[in-house]
Amino acid sequence: MKPFLGVVMALALLRVHARKPDHGNCVDEYCVTVHTEPVDFNSAQKSCEDKGGHLMTVRTMVASSVVSDVLTGYTGNFWIGLRHRNDFCSGSTHALKGYTWITGDKATNFTNWKSHEGICSQRCVSLSKDDPEWTERLCDHAADGYLCEHKNTDGKCRRLESDSPVLYETPFGFARTDLREVPAASNATQQHLGTKFICFEGQWIKAPWNCEVYKGGCEHECIKWNDAFMCSCPPGYTLERNAVRCSLAHGDPCLRAGCSQECVVKGESYVCRCRSGYELGEDGKTCKDIENCENINLCPDENSYCVDTPGGFECHCKSGFSMNRDKNRCEDDDECFSGPCEHTCNNTIGSYFCECSEGYRVSPEDRHMCTLHCPHWECPVVSCDLNNPFQCECPEGFVLEERPGGSVCVDIDECETSICDHNCTNTPGRYICSCTEGFDLTGSNDCVRTKRFGTTTSASAVTTPTSRSPPTEPVPFISAGGIIAIIACIVLLVLLVPCVHHHKNRCGKISTDKSHGKDVHALQQVTTEKYVKKSSITNI
Repeated sequence: MKPFLGVVMALALLRVHARKPDHGNCVDEYCVTVHTEPVDFNSAQKSCEDKGGHLMTVRTMVASSVVSDVLTGYTGNFWIGLRHRNDFCSGSTHALKGYTWITGDKATNFTNWKSHEGICSQRCVSLSKDDPEWTERLCDHAADGYLCEHKNTDGKCRRLESDSPVLYETPFGFARTDLREVPAASNATQQHLGTKFICFEGQWIKAPWNCEVYKGGCEHECIKWNDAFMCSCPPGYTLERNAVRCSLAHGDPCLRAGCSQECVVKGESYVCRCRSGYELGEDGKTCKDIENCENINLCPDENSYCVDTPGGFECHCKSGFSMNRDKNRCEDDDECFSGPCEHTCNNTIGSYFCECSEGYRVSPEDRHMCTLHCPHWECPVVSCDLNNPFQCECPEGFVLEERPGGSVCVDIDECETSICDHNCTNTPGRYICSCTEGFDLTGSNDCVRTKRFGTTTSASAVTTPTSRSPPTEPVPFISAGGIIAIIACIVLLVLLVPCVHHHKNRCGKISTDKSHGKDVHALQQVTTEKYVKKSSITNI
């Protein structure tokens, strides 16, 4: 019995010191608890381990039904114990797509993926009541909460046979009236009678029991008398028939004392007292919380800070640190343990940063991801399909070029396409547009005339400094080629003028001859000889 008593006491201590869950349930050989605390995947798993469990494994339809039950009334995404490390790419042909349960195995009879696409980077899984499908997300991003799984095999009890409703308070911190599999060390209270029981080695033991476990079930104090345990009440109270609860005694001066915490009878009078962590107010009755954190020596670790709590204080760790198991020092979190970076992760004191392999740089959109990058006019190819070495990728702004010595990524000269309105400067993987003097760049490519160089103004164009001026009409820009074309047209026009004048004079002479009644016919003899003889016949 003593070894099992030790287990019960351990569970009791866990229930006292651990942060209580928001909800829970037990089925078959495990219990599930809900925790609405926004944390990343690693912090959620550590929290479950501190409570004696691990993140939940949803391997069966029964487990999925339990999730739906415990998340009733809750919104947001909750971590479950499914993680994919980026040692290899996942595939949709496997049930878990390359993911592994937090327990280290891949056994499952149930999956509920939201996406069946494969991935090649580190991800973890969450779900919600509204969207029970398994959603893949970055492990170092915070979910809205997490689900813990606790073993429930040794010493559990069946429901207590009672004619009145029974409230079961589990050592995992949640209470329900409809539990079917009650964990060991759970308290059961018959709500109408106030009688208490504890689940011990599969049997229900009536209170008071051993004072070392939950104060023997006593409402006030538990004392050991010879070999028996019994409950006691403070002055002014008497023990009820259920042997655990206390009720007010008649004729006691403390009945009307109005002490906010404790009252002690002194002869025919009384004195109000406060519990540890509180001090008595000026009225002699009210207890107020002591501001413990005014003492800067309470949390001496340089990476911790003090938080006042009702009747006490707690030392919390700064971001990037976690409290050690002895609760006396904040230790640096190794954020790189969860593999947040696509390439290389570097842990620093209180933080971390990602680095990329040669030929890549950290993505400006996501500091955990890497994108192809070439700072020169051409670079060797670094990204090719492992299954098809001839299928390669180049950074944005570069094109793949096959050469006798191998493939290279060559910069695309965007300026050849006249992409800029005025001036264009090509750079590796990019281009820069600029405008001539008197113009401003709008957007990334267009130029508009600067307002201060405008040549015409009108009263309607004058605006107050707080209003926006209407956009100016863009002035056409004439290129050097256009000027050359205009000059060529002018030269051609000058050459054509004498020809037109000569032709006009010739036509005028013929018209004059006709006015004198003469018809002139120009005849040309057709011959094969090189010499051509011309003659004219005039009809008089």
